Amino acid sequence: MRICWFRVSSPDAHLCLRPYPSRPDRLPVTIRKQPLQNSLRLVKGSRIGLALACVWILDALLLLPMCSLVAIGQEPPPDTSAESGTVAVEETEAEDSVEVSEEGRPPKRRLLKRLGPQPVTPEQREEAERLRKLAAKYGTDPTAIVGRLQLSSQYADLSHGARFSDTVARVDLPFRRNFLIRVDLPFHRWIDPNRPGATSAQGLGDPSVVTGWRVYNTPEYALLIGAAGTFPAADERALGSGKYTAGPFLATARFLPRFDSFLFGVFQHQISVGGDPARQAVSLTRAIGQVNSIWAERWWTIVQGVWQIDWERSGKSSMTLEFEVGRSLIGRLGVYARPGVGIWGRDVIGAYNWNIEAGIRYMFPSF
Repeated sequence: MRICWFRVSSPDAHLCLRPYPSRPDRLPVTIRKQPLQNSLRLVKGSRIGLALACVWILDALLLLPMCSLVAIGQEPPPDTSAESGTVAVEETEAEDSVEVSEEGRPPKRRLLKRLGPQPVTPEQREEAERLRKLAAKYGTDPTAIVGRLQLSSQYADLSHGARFSDTVARVDLPFRRNFLIRVDLPFHRWIDPNRPGATSAQGLGDPSVVTGWRVYNTPEYALLIGAAGTFPAADERALGSGKYTAGPFLATARFLPRFDSFLFGVFQHQISVGGDPARQAVSLTRAIGQVNSIWAERWWTIVQGVWQIDWERSGKSSMTLEFEVGRSLIGRLGVYARPGVGIWGRDVIGAYNWNIEAGIRYMFPSF
């Protein structure tokens, strides 16, 4: 006995196992005729199977784009018929209602958008415009294009028992409503009993120049960019750096509706570009953040932090915290006082243990 396997290709076929004798000459006549009939069936079944295989291949090719869309997390394009459009609108509205009810707040904005201009109401915009004008009038807005005549003096207690004082004359010259030139002329005096040789010095320091262009200006947001530099014109070696320095200057203003105040930021980086080769190179970064509030139309306060990094000293940093209070006297004439305290890095250039500064300024409009 032997077992023969027959596989029929028709859809409703199944695997058939039937026993047959081992010698074909002993088969009955009816069974002998069956091989021809089975052959015809196999040929016919193979044709049907080939056709079905072609159909399956076509189906697979048609389903392939659908599978790729599912694999990348997309959906097939919606039907453009009127009925499907109505259903899609209803589903979108339902999804929106679910999102609002579940979250209850708009999606989070990106960091750059948060730092840039923010939407405000007409009332907030009007208040921002009023405060910006007062800040420009009092000379507390670093992005304002206004004229200034200012004389200030400070006393600072430095590390290792040293003391420092200076008087600075500042002149701001605005022109064409968006451009500004600032010139600072300092007069220094310091005493350091622990320094070998000369323990004190006084005289003219290195003058500095800032040029700025206000590239963006609205009542609630402003941006000023420019360049700053110093010149080695000190009377004595100990009163200046002995280097020409240059670097970028950036100032921003942003309205804080919740506090009816302005947030001002100033960034400056200076590097030496020439001068005495025997003197130490200069690479100093300074960032200032301040909150300016106006009180009763005549008084103002400023809380500011000053962060500095001296890259020539392996990136050593310092931080000081200062508080300013000022009052407008007559018209555009005002006075201020600003005490400060060092937080860390008190031996970095520009840092101190504590200091007190006072000044008087007169502001005038742009040319």
